[in-house]
Amino acid sequence: MVIESIPVGGEHEPTAEEIAEEMIPCPAHLRVFRELGHGGMGHVHPATDRNLLRHVALKRLDKSLATDGFYREGFIAEAQITGQLEHPNIVPVHELAIDGNGIPYFTMKLVQGVGLDRWLARNPVGSKERLEEGLEILLKVCDAVAYAHHRGVVHRDLKPANIMVGEFGQVYLMDWGLARLTRTRPASGGESQMEAPGPVGTPDYMAPEQARGIPAEMDERSDVFGLGALLYELITGKRPYGYDPDVDEMLARAREGKVIPIDDACRGVGVSKRIRTIAAKATSPNPADRYQSVAELQREVRDFLLGGLHLPRKAFRAGALIMQEGEAGDAAYMIVNGRCRAFRTVDGQQETLAIMEPGDVFGEMALLLDEPRAASVEAVDTVTVLVLDAATMNEGLGLEGWTGALVKALAHRFRNLEQRVRDSGLRR
Repeated sequence: MVIESIPVGGEHEPTAEEIAEEMIPCPAHLRVFRELGHGGMGHVHPATDRNLLRHVALKRLDKSLATDGFYREGFIAEAQITGQLEHPNIVPVHELAIDGNGIPYFTMKLVQGVGLDRWLARNPVGSKERLEEGLEILLKVCDAVAYAHHRGVVHRDLKPANIMVGEFGQVYLMDWGLARLTRTRPASGGESQMEAPGPVGTPDYMAPEQARGIPAEMDERSDVFGLGALLYELITGKRPYGYDPDVDEMLARAREGKVIPIDDACRGVGVSKRIRTIAAKATSPNPADRYQSVAELQREVRDFLLGGLHLPRKAFRAGALIMQEGEAGDAAYMIVNGRCRAFRTVDGQQETLAIMEPGDVFGEMALLLDEPRAASVEAVDTVTVLVLDAATMNEGLGLEGWTGALVKALAHRFRNLEQRVRDSGLRR
């Protein structure tokens, strides 16, 4: 369990009133503190294990559900499944037991940190930090989900609130209470809950097959959708089905696969076409159209991240001059949103050379050849561009080596050819 700040151990002793109010079951070897929070079935408390002298998180089944076999078996299955998933991005379970009141509980590692939902709220949409660091977090979540799939476990409730980010870069995928086993069966009999018909997960992030509520249709690709929904929100600041406080309405949208086109959700946000395409494929309503494994999705995200397409972004208003003919070429640009006009000034008149759209690159020749700009570029609409400076390009292309020599040679030839064509036109 990850918390932002909670006193445990000797820093805070629960009062008699607190214990009476909370009705905390208290095994002899555990010192249990006030509740941190609760979900559909259980309550979570910080605690101190007196035997091992360490702080832990204790999750216990709600007292009113302790005698209901359906919930009791599901709670025990959650602890057993989580306990068998030994992975750096899954919080380890220490102990599963029944307290003196007959209520099952389990303890797990207690980590200082924040939920991904809080993390997203702190990092503005479109910022380099949100995209770059957020993708690093997502890749670690992919590691956890891929490992779970290897062990025959589908999570089925991937959402920011179930992902915890520690103080030193730790990332944990939490809450396996809705997990489904695809190959093996739990010894506790938790299969009854795992195979129960009905919608499973959180409507805002669930795949259409989860909303339809047929367990046999839910497989690893359902988690691919969940990961895609996380990526979608990371990029756009919105959720795939939009938002409506009416849960039934959200379930209906999920059931029908009414994913808002990511290009619509991204309007006004400078985001590369490549990462938008990845998110769109991962959140395809039809499982056959998604990535067929987490590894495929993860590979695409990692290639994007390593490819440098998370470069700094800059916005320009319509009519603003982005670069000017004759000035030093200290950067190149890729258009993300909007249109630009390239032009030269000939005999005091502007000569339009091209209208450029998203995906087009300009300014690279002057940057490569360390020469003055040969043309000016202005924003036709509100424009967002990726900015590539000399240092980043040199690092990415290795311009000090043979590849750099080749690129520069091609640039020289292209410039010479362009000059010949221009001179030919002037002679006519």
